Amino acid sequence: MIVKQFFDEPLAQYGYAIISEGEMAVIDPGRDERPYLELAEALGAHIIASCLTHPHADFVSSYWAIAQKTGAKVYASALIGLQVPYIGLQDGDEIKVGKVKLKAYLTPGHSPDSMTYVLYDEEGKEYAAFTGDWLFIGDVGRADLRSKAGNIRKQQEEQARDMYRSLRSMFKLLKDTTLVYPAHGAGTLCGKALKQFNASTIGVERIDNWAVILAHQTDEETFVQALVTGQPHIPKYFPNSVEVNRAGPKGYMEALQSIPRLGKLTADSARTMDRNFLIVDARPAHLFRKGHLRGAFNIPLSKSFNTWLGTLIGPQEPYYLIVSSEAAYETAIHQILSIGYEATLRGVFIGVEYAEESGPEIFPNPELLRQDGQSYTVVDVRSSEEAAVSRPVAHSINIDLAELRERLQEVPKNKPIAVHCAGGYRSAIGSSILLAAGYSSVYDIGEGVLQLT
Repeated sequence: MIVKQFFDEPLAQYGYAIISEGEMAVIDPGRDERPYLELAEALGAHIIASCLTHPHADFVSSYWAIAQKTGAKVYASALIGLQVPYIGLQDGDEIKVGKVKLKAYLTPGHSPDSMTYVLYDEEGKEYAAFTGDWLFIGDVGRADLRSKAGNIRKQQEEQARDMYRSLRSMFKLLKDTTLVYPAHGAGTLCGKALKQFNASTIGVERIDNWAVILAHQTDEETFVQALVTGQPHIPKYFPNSVEVNRAGPKGYMEALQSIPRLGKLTADSARTMDRNFLIVDARPAHLFRKGHLRGAFNIPLSKSFNTWLGTLIGPQEPYYLIVSSEAAYETAIHQILSIGYEATLRGVFIGVEYAEESGPEIFPNPELLRQDGQSYTVVDVRSSEEAAVSRPVAHSINIDLAELRERLQEVPKNKPIAVHCAGGYRSAIGSSILLAAGYSSVYDIGEGVLQLT
């Protein structure tokens, strides 16, 4: 028996393959199906099962593409309501893979249709639990993502109660030695306190996971309040990804080939653009400041590029993308495909030869902002939780970057504006949004905020 873990770093997403006697099952495969198909070919294995733990909100899975290309059967909870042919699992159903088996258990809490797949080895011993977003390393899945998406919809308090019961029942069932293989590691927005490990054991989680401990030491209502408090923002793309996954996403290469490449951005090509569409400029902030198209948002390419793209831009909003090079194109498109945002991408410019305006400028003397509270409006685009811990500029207006487009009316226009975050990335995005919205005198404090902390 072989268990292989795959990792998509920008979304901290794990997918899995289990191989036994020439047969292979995949669980929660990432958007790009090629690594899974290549592994099967390298090992001479036939993929017979393509499994989902639940319809993921934060990434688009290749489970359907793999099934179409290999003839594998799709497995998921009977509650999930996939819109492609699949075998709907009930609690306790089994899937045989060579000489091993996967046993499915319904574990609601993060998702009403969440299945945990428990792997038993060739000798019938309990080996590992593939927990999806139900159980993480050091944490559990958030309970507030299924009020407006999915076949079954529940409010977060109901989901949190489900989580409490799932933890109590499954930790009675599973052995301490059983490995825990989650669908995410630290960095995902599907939980709030994940640890920097890619696997654990039930025994370790029993004594080192705050939610597991709380579920076994306190009452249900106390647990519910703890789980629903302090979760990160919900990106706009999350509900859309649930539905994309339920519908059976296109294969990676098919989706890639549908994206128009528009060459370098020139004055001529700029004239042909539909300026009713959004413009996302993914070049580094210093290049954006030198010159860009009027109205563009600067979301610099980074590990969190797709998270912020899907946070700030809705899944129904058409947009253009501008990148600095062919290498940047490949990185950006992989991240875009992973969240299913290729459908509204109207084209990609690779390289820039034309600009319409410059800015936002870097604020020259951050200390001045703390000394003079009258001359500038300071906008803090960190989360409210971060702002509650520290306020580098006491008179700043705190508007979480995730909410800035919807709360622009809270930013007065009678003074120059200086934007800060914790280190410079979010302030680059936030200041570009304000500039695009028509604010004429906008500054980015950037890394200068470190002088104020």
